[in-house]
Amino acid sequence: MPPVVTFVGKPDSGKTTLLEKLIPVLNRRGCRVGTIKHHVHRFEMDKPGKDTFRHKQAGARVVALSSPTGLGVISDTDGDSDVEYLAARYFGDVDLVIAEGYKRLALPKVEVYRSALYPEPLAGRDETWVAMVSDSQAASAGLPWFSLDDCEGLASFLIETFIGPRVPVAGGRTTLIVDGAPIPLNAFVEGFLRRSLIGMTSSLKGCRNPKDITITITHDHADD
Repeated sequence: MPPVVTFVGKPDSGKTTLLEKLIPVLNRRGCRVGTIKHHVHRFEMDKPGKDTFRHKQAGARVVALSSPTGLGVISDTDGDSDVEYLAARYFGDVDLVIAEGYKRLALPKVEVYRSALYPEPLAGRDETWVAMVSDSQAASAGLPWFSLDDCEGLASFLIETFIGPRVPVAGGRTTLIVDGAPIPLNAFVEGFLRRSLIGMTSSLKGCRNPKDITITITHDHADD
């Protein structure tokens, strides 16, 4: 699962505008970015009159639009989807997932704040806040601060803090041992295991830049 960072802020603080500028900067740095927009109101994405809209209105629970250049899926849900599930299920081929919203979840947060619109930033700031993007450095309260136009600096911070630890160190290797015997790994599987384990471990508190990871799984066949 790639790391997830969410951008939070009061209405009209400029979160989407900032991301429109930030994502191309990350792309130019060679980072593959995915985004999740959290919407608390009724879901509406398809356009009335389109074939997929008509399928959905007719009662289809899942509707997919497939083309040579993209794939879109609209699915009914019984509740708000878990952001970690979304990241693991749909964003496995990206380096960083940037969310917009989710301010109540325990995700790393970058707050976007405009003192010209609001006298104070969001209330309830806790240890999940990792940076502040604002027109007022005084509002950072000790957090790393970036101006609203400093997308280059913000991109460097995100790469160093969240993406960098996922890149294997030179000369590193991944070893899989099953029942005491080493299992040969091809380049694809070795890279997949390395990125997945380093990415998930790096997101845990106190494990920001792991150098050596050992995981032991004991499977009791009696539970099958």
